[in-house]
Amino acid sequence: MSLGFLFAMSLPALVAALFLLAVVERFVRNKKKGTPMATAGIGELGATFEAGKRDELEYRKEERQLRDDEGDHAPPRSRVDLDGGTAVLKVPAQRQPS
Repeated sequence: MSLGFLFAMSLPALVAALFLLAVVERFVRNKKKGTPMATAGIGELGATFEAGKRDELEYRKEERQLRDDEGDHAPPRSRVDLDGGTAVLKVPAQRQPS
């Protein structure tokens, strides 16, 4: 085996390749959505050596799949008519202590 092959199969070579990939992606990607490949690769590399990182990556993956609804899931109390220029606000009645 040659010395170049041994370096190419080592951990420092992997880190250097991920760094170069990050630099290339920085200039090629123009505000595209999604996780860059270099970021995903560095995360997986960190998960190899750090015990809690794998759980963190799995948690983030699950969070991306869940719906994120705003509001209190109650019927709407207020209406805003932008075309008509009116807004109707219904304020809930204050409860009297018994």
